[in-house]
Amino acid sequence: MRRKASEVCRPAIILVLLSAILLAPLMGHAANQKAPASPKLVVRIVVEQMRYEMLLRYQDVFGEDGFRRLAKEGVVCRNARVDYANGDRSAGFASLTTGTHPSLHGIISNRWFDRLTSSHTQATENNQYQGVGGQPDNGHHAPHQLMASTTGDELKLINEQSRVFSLGLHPVSAVLGAGKLSDGAFWMDDKTGNWMSNTFYMDSLPYWVNNFNSKDLENIYMNRTWSKLLPDSNYTVSTVDDNDSEEGFLLIYRKKFPYDLKSLKLKSHSYKYLKYTPFGNTYTKDFALALITNEQLGMDEHTDLLNISFSASSYVNELFGPRSMEMEDLYIRLDRQIAHLLEFLEDRFGKNEVLVVLTSERGAADSYEFRKSKGLTTQKFKPDHGLTLLQSYLNLVYEPAEWITGYSNRQIYLNHGLIDRKGYDIESFQERVARFMVKKSGVAYAVKSTTLQNSSYSEGMMKKIQNSFHPARSGDVFLVLEPGVIEVPERSGSIYSYDTHIPMMWWGNGFPAGTIHQRVNLQDVAPTISYLLDLPYPDASFGNPIIPLIEKEGE
Repeated sequence: MRRKASEVCRPAIILVLLSAILLAPLMGHAANQKAPASPKLVVRIVVEQMRYEMLLRYQDVFGEDGFRRLAKEGVVCRNARVDYANGDRSAGFASLTTGTHPSLHGIISNRWFDRLTSSHTQATENNQYQGVGGQPDNGHHAPHQLMASTTGDELKLINEQSRVFSLGLHPVSAVLGAGKLSDGAFWMDDKTGNWMSNTFYMDSLPYWVNNFNSKDLENIYMNRTWSKLLPDSNYTVSTVDDNDSEEGFLLIYRKKFPYDLKSLKLKSHSYKYLKYTPFGNTYTKDFALALITNEQLGMDEHTDLLNISFSASSYVNELFGPRSMEMEDLYIRLDRQIAHLLEFLEDRFGKNEVLVVLTSERGAADSYEFRKSKGLTTQKFKPDHGLTLLQSYLNLVYEPAEWITGYSNRQIYLNHGLIDRKGYDIESFQERVARFMVKKSGVAYAVKSTTLQNSSYSEGMMKKIQNSFHPARSGDVFLVLEPGVIEVPERSGSIYSYDTHIPMMWWGNGFPAGTIHQRVNLQDVAPTISYLLDLPYPDASFGNPIIPLIEKEGE
């Protein structure tokens, strides 16, 4: 006998009513627990080549309102790492903004050898675009080599009314900090000292940028003398002024305080050396505040994002090293710039309405001279010498020919066309090269690209190398130097802690003060910001949201 439809539905209706009665208190409680609103503005601060230990080394000379405030009021990640090999500026900014490794975003280093053109390719170089507001040839930059979307791109895709900007003294810092869909990227023009952009982003500078440039701040800074900000007795954690590990300003034959910046400007016929002083960071902070104010960032219901790159630390490291008095003075002054920036953001938005994350794109190795003076294991590695010997060896084993076509960032590029024409197996050829190079003094490992393509590693050194490997752009043999071995003349990143342990601090957005001890990685920044803003992750993101941080939100 067929039952009536009403009889069939009655148990289901009763079940729904009972569920509603039982869940009502819980739903009411959930309704009262409002999720924290998205911040009005996200500010990503990158202090270039800042090692985590610098927070500890300089803590006694920091004031209360800069780095100390971030640590006291924010969340400090004590074990933040760069999780790939041979890190540099380009790979670091790309990893930070995309939330993934060079193996996926494609920016394996500042430059790499292009087998199709038999020339080196710069990470952001693109002659299609011209400078706007600066020298035309200083505008040949674009994020066209970036293979993955960025946090800023995803923010623009989900809401076109959100604004995304990036700025830094170096064009790579600005361009890769911005992504492809940003509203603008700005960097300093060496010749004029002005802030500029290019035709990838805009046809002309906004009126406020022209007004800022007309203030002539670059001349104000470069007419100064750079002297130590504090009495000599405060500089207790640095090497002595003027030592063998420092190159200094060669134009004025000076590597000891004070520095006559006006002489540098006159002799270089440019403002290039502003970037090599703490005043480059001041100039960056001043421009960032002008951008926030004039572009009205954070002043409506649409969350905006700003990337600020303090690049002067990288330039000072280039001339003086990470242990110098010049570097200590830079951080003493940067601490005050950070304090001013935080004060501005709190006054303008309120601490809980802004999200600030401060980190670095890589660390920095000590110089050969410093390590030697302290009795630490060290030596210089000169790739040109090793490559010359390798070429001679291959000529003997096979026949005289141009077997090596390029070298970049400790990667050897072989002549695939020649090897194929001669009928040699590429994996066997790579193996012979690797066996030869690993015998060279200072080389710990030599890894074949075929090994990286045919294997999968979950941890350790090989995982870091694999994270850096891109089949179309990477070399045939990766060299890993021994700890403390310094490649000259370049000092690019390594797999070791001095190059990979970086600061990471989160402030604002309702975060209570706290410390995260578990390991986090540079590529975790992007998905964490995406999670907090309820955005899609960047499309190639392999990083993870920092769960302990997210759990602190709104506590």
